[in-house]
Amino acid sequence: MWKIKGIAASAGIAIGEIMHMQEAVHDFCRQVDASQTPAEKERFYSAQQAAEKELEILQERTAATMGEQQAEVFAAHKLMVTDPSFVEVVLNHLDNQASAEAAVEDAANEIAAMFAGLDSEYMQERAADIKDIGKRLVRILQGGTAEVNYTGILAAQDLLPSDTAALDLNCVSGFITALGGKTSHSSILARAAGIPAVVGVGSALEKLKNGDTVVVDGHVGEVLVNPEEDVLSDYRLRIKNEQERAALLASVGHLPSETTDGHHIELACNIGTPGDMEKVIAAGAEGVGLFRTEFLFLDKTSVPTEEEQVESYKAVLAAMPDKKIVIRTLDAGGDKQLPFIGGLPEANPALGLRAIRLCMVYQDVFKTQLRALLRASVAGNLHIMFPMIATVDELLNAKALLKEAAEELTQEGVPFKSDVAVGIMVEVPAAAAIADILAEEVDFFSIGTNDLVQYTMAADRMNEHVAYLSDYFQPPVVRLIGNVAKAAKKAGKWVGMCGEMAGDPLATPLLVGLGLTELSMNGRAVPVVKHRIRQLDIKQTEKWADDILGLRTAADIKKRLEEIASAYEI
Repeated sequence: MWKIKGIAASAGIAIGEIMHMQEAVHDFCRQVDASQTPAEKERFYSAQQAAEKELEILQERTAATMGEQQAEVFAAHKLMVTDPSFVEVVLNHLDNQASAEAAVEDAANEIAAMFAGLDSEYMQERAADIKDIGKRLVRILQGGTAEVNYTGILAAQDLLPSDTAALDLNCVSGFITALGGKTSHSSILARAAGIPAVVGVGSALEKLKNGDTVVVDGHVGEVLVNPEEDVLSDYRLRIKNEQERAALLASVGHLPSETTDGHHIELACNIGTPGDMEKVIAAGAEGVGLFRTEFLFLDKTSVPTEEEQVESYKAVLAAMPDKKIVIRTLDAGGDKQLPFIGGLPEANPALGLRAIRLCMVYQDVFKTQLRALLRASVAGNLHIMFPMIATVDELLNAKALLKEAAEELTQEGVPFKSDVAVGIMVEVPAAAAIADILAEEVDFFSIGTNDLVQYTMAADRMNEHVAYLSDYFQPPVVRLIGNVAKAAKKAGKWVGMCGEMAGDPLATPLLVGLGLTELSMNGRAVPVVKHRIRQLDIKQTEKWADDILGLRTAADIKKRLEEIASAYEI
């Protein structure tokens, strides 16, 4: 037996045989006679239509099984298949007597190379997308199927959206990838699907052979290769215990989320579409802590109408009319480009025109959304949240536009609630640093740890080389969270969290002790976190939090939290 160390991306244990993900190899002629060019163009156009249908099905299936956020990429791919610049390059190759397969492959590689050469991570990611589109079209032209049969433990360099969408997740029991960090696509996918995963194992992946028996320990980020029978027996027992634990968690799903001394911590869900509300209710959540509205915008060639938006927002509010529903205004730009806006590539889109910054440039788009939100407010308990606020001026400008929208509706005689709560998503260190000032202008805070970690640690969360920094247990991140909670409490405002950290039961005692009063997460995590909360004493958590704020490293913080967790039945 030997071990591979990686990053614990998705908790759980899986035992099975390794199966490497294989790249499809296509054999085709590259040149055709000039008389065949019209027919090759028809083949290309037919492949385009087939790809659009495939992507539409993948988008719907992924949204239903893993959530709308995971499905957004396929909306973007649908647009890329028919993008005029891509089609133009393909047609140029076809006119030069290339076969349809060669024209698509060469066009995709040329555009991808151009994107990859730009000094922008976002554009470099688009290089992978365009290659992905090229592979899909070539496969269709060759008559290949989108379905891939993998069983056991899947080993891959990385798992891109197109890779994972073709998998039968009922047959794959674990993931191991060479690339990625805790917040990479493959990690988020694994957690959404409840599949144990270890990522970022690097070149060690090449040492694994198809058929090797492995144990994937997603709790600690280890892969045990060809372990002895006594080791396998021990892990099988651990799997049985985890199954019994899952049954226990299911039994507490709809019990109150209260500490042993009666302190209530509100548990909510993050969603991406109105259709996700069924999962919120089934999870035993008390509302929605983050409704991402981007699904309305990202796959549209024009701005969604006010009426379209009102209908979607009302559907969410009406599903739980007495519960708090936090709807985040448009968080586009960066890695989520809007087709109807366009714009020049940015050298560093993560630090560029995105979220509230983009909305204040395109105020007509923003105003339409604010009007729609206010109109929908009559259907429930709406809370409006502005993303990526960094300064007081940004917040005041956004509130001023909201006021304008309200005044317009009043003049038009359109009903809406005048007491809608307004808050911000704290994901920029600048906002955390001036939380006491911002607290004077908001009704609530919700901390987005994914971006807060990335910006605080100056580390790209998708870059495996700095994955060790992408950790929400890093002391500066924990201290910023504490600063926001302290400012909110002093101002008498509630403070929540809607990032990945909120759904991590290891972090629960710390977050409760720091003073967070709401935690929003994916539905799978709600029973786990609720069970942990029901075992805690609020005064004890406050003492733990004080101690943890004094620790010097992320490893020290995790070790202390693991010691705390070991005392509980979870």
